[in-house]
Amino acid sequence: MSTWTAGDGTHIFYEVYGTDTKKEILLLLPGLLGSINKQWKSFIRPLSENYRLLLMDLRSHGHSGNNAQDLQPDHMLQDITGLLSYLNAPALHVAGYSIGGYLGLMLAATQRRRVKTLLVHGTKFYWTKEAANQMRAQLEPDEIAQKAPAYANQLVQEHGARHWRILMRQAAGLINTLVSHGLTEGDVRSIKIPTLVSVGDRDEIVHLNEAQRLSRMLPVGSLLVLPNVHHSFQTIHPVPLLPMMKEFHK
Repeated sequence: MSTWTAGDGTHIFYEVYGTDTKKEILLLLPGLLGSINKQWKSFIRPLSENYRLLLMDLRSHGHSGNNAQDLQPDHMLQDITGLLSYLNAPALHVAGYSIGGYLGLMLAATQRRRVKTLLVHGTKFYWTKEAANQMRAQLEPDEIAQKAPAYANQLVQEHGARHWRILMRQAAGLINTLVSHGLTEGDVRSIKIPTLVSVGDRDEIVHLNEAQRLSRMLPVGSLLVLPNVHHSFQTIHPVPLLPMMKEFHK
């Protein structure tokens, strides 16, 4: 277990796989309410053949702490850039799921020399008030504990019995921030690196037309639609995503 300390004293947990400096680095970012313990793990061994891998738990998630009272995308982005600076990481490739992909877009838009290629999967860019309200309704910890106890238990295992409810409320606040102060289409148009927008054809949160619109907004964007894949990371099949990643992140 490795940790880096952010400017506000928050401990950020990360893992590094591979030491071959001839291989380029691929940063793998998990999604909202996820952790590197549950997401991207099955991709580590096959991707290690091509890259050095860097994975991190987002603040307030998994083994990472959060000394702030809320969860702000700017703080999460600062964690990423701070960790990259701490590790003296050169320009790298980035793949992010859900909010991890959103943070990847933020990174590419603000730190243009750091990112070579970017893959975003299941990332919701277009937030309407209706969509935000529906998402917040799904982030009520008491409702989850009552109606989806198995999922509540998973959150306990990933984020801790004392913290998972706090994280749920922080996540709801994060959604509010994305709606009111999120990235704009102008920000996205400034991203001049190859960017692959990936979405499952059965994603309940990110609709296909949204993903297509985002891919066309990106100057060097492309679209990948995964068959029989829902929003949940656990529904992703290694094929075709894995070979596509190896071909794309070059």
